Amino acid sequence: MEKPSQSGKFLPIYGYGLALVSIVFTVIFYVTKLYGNLWMGYVGNIIMFVGVLASIIHYNKVRHDRGSAMSAFSMGWRTTLLATILYAVFMIIFHFVVGGNPSHSLQEGDTVKDNFWIYFLGNIVFVNLLVGIVASLLGAMVFKSNQKTTLPNEP
Repeated sequence: MEKPSQSGKFLPIYGYGLALVSIVFTVIFYVTKLYGNLWMGYVGNIIMFVGVLASIIHYNKVRHDRGSAMSAFSMGWRTTLLATILYAVFMIIFHFVVGGNPSHSLQEGDTVKDNFWIYFLGNIVFVNLLVGIVASLLGAMVFKSNQKTTLPNEP
């Protein structure tokens, strides 16, 4: 029988990993001046979606496919929350360091920087949470080995 705390140690790994990948892509997009392009937002959404699915797959593998669908969903939800909070904190700091000072501006007339708080609440918080919830629901239902019940498998 596996200890519950062993599967819980993977939460920070995936949450920190998703936040780190999002931060790296954000810095790359700012440096290359591609941050305002619409399709760059989809890259962040794909990263969040695939990362949450990977955390659920790994969680089920560690639990030997005996976890409930609800526990898989909660793993995805906790991963989403951690990644979104870390990424949001980074973006606020990054905005005040780089975006708040016109002399450090990387682009002339950047609408993302001009409307940062709308972008922050809409794209960084709301969309990441929504994508994480969808990925958690999908991952919990698809990767559950016994599709007839949401209860854990008993040996």
